[in-house]
Amino acid sequence: MKNAIALTLTLAALMQVGLANLTIPRSVFKMADLEAAKTKATESEKPLIFVYTDPGTN
Repeated sequence: MKNAIALTLTLAALMQVGLANLTIPRSVFKMADLEAAKTKATESEKPLIFVYTDPGTN
C-alpha cells in the first residue's frame, strides 16, 4: 500500500515538473553535501530539487 501511494505521488510530481518546463539535473548530492548543492545551484542560477529517500530500502 505504501508503495502504491509513493508511486502515485511520484507520478503526480513528475507531471507537475513536466508542466512547469522544469528539467531535473542528472547530478545527485547526499544530505552531507547539501551546502555544496545549494552553492552550485545558486552560482549557476538553477533550481535546487530536493528529494528525500532512504537509500537502504528497495
